[in-house]
Amino acid sequence: MSTLGIITNPTSASGRGARWGVEARAELAKGGHRLLDLSRGSWAASYEAAMKARRDIDALVVVGGDGMAHLGLQVCAERRLPLGIIAAGSGDDIAASLGLPRHDIPAAVRLIEEGLAGRTTRVDVGKVDGRGVEEPARPRYFGAVLSAGIDAAVASYARQITFPRGPLKYQAATFHEIPRYRPYGVRIKADGREWTQTCTLVAVANATVFGGGLPISPGSSIVDGHLELALAEAMSRTDIIRLFMRLQKGTHVDDPRVRIVPVRQVEITPDPSGAPLPPAFADGELIGATPVSVKVVPHALTVLGAAVAAPA
Repeated sequence: MSTLGIITNPTSASGRGARWGVEARAELAKGGHRLLDLSRGSWAASYEAAMKARRDIDALVVVGGDGMAHLGLQVCAERRLPLGIIAAGSGDDIAASLGLPRHDIPAAVRLIEEGLAGRTTRVDVGKVDGRGVEEPARPRYFGAVLSAGIDAAVASYARQITFPRGPLKYQAATFHEIPRYRPYGVRIKADGREWTQTCTLVAVANATVFGGGLPISPGSSIVDGHLELALAEAMSRTDIIRLFMRLQKGTHVDDPRVRIVPVRQVEITPDPSGAPLPPAFADGELIGATPVSVKVVPHALTVLGAAVAAPA
């Protein structure tokens, strides 16, 4: 019998999160596990409760969307504590990157049981630091993508709306933010190289998708030991619309104004050559104001039941 910490978000998805939490606990209880409920009504309070309990549990299980998975990363990354994810959100980019089921609680619990029996995968995470990184979790870990340009402005607005869901939410937020856009000034330092430019999009990818399944970095792998820096040059508002439409299919990588390069460490700093960068987001959650330093931590997270293909 294992002792499992569990965190749910009862207020998510217009109250459906409460039902998902009840169902998840019932399924886990069938395995005879001792369940320790660490949900505390807010992201920060649940994080603090999990951090205090981490030596008393055999694994942490989170129930919900990318926000809950992101919370789990803060507790488990660079520690021996494994993470189980029961994905039931509107985006679930982290779960998708890990080969985990979505909106199928019995299937997710079966994989967690297999993980507790030994089927685990060690995956990379991104690690973010900087004076502007929001407490209580600093440095901050992310599983999917960190955004710092118009992609961050879009993520910020998407976080505020409840309809539509998934990629359509990101599309609606894009059309809301484009009229407010001015090219951003940014200074990039990546693996010893440094340059300044104006840009539209700035992202650091640990996994392929963000924004509810948009393949921003189609060649990324969560187990390859590095990140991908995605940059789009300054564009007109019309070209941004075209860019985001192509982003839905991953064909934006064919645009010569878009660069995606592998990196192990990158610093993103605002530059007066353009508009100020918006606060950075990762996994759909607020990270904080730039400048930020981002690096890969290879094989830093143990995930229960994950199935991740080796990079080509």
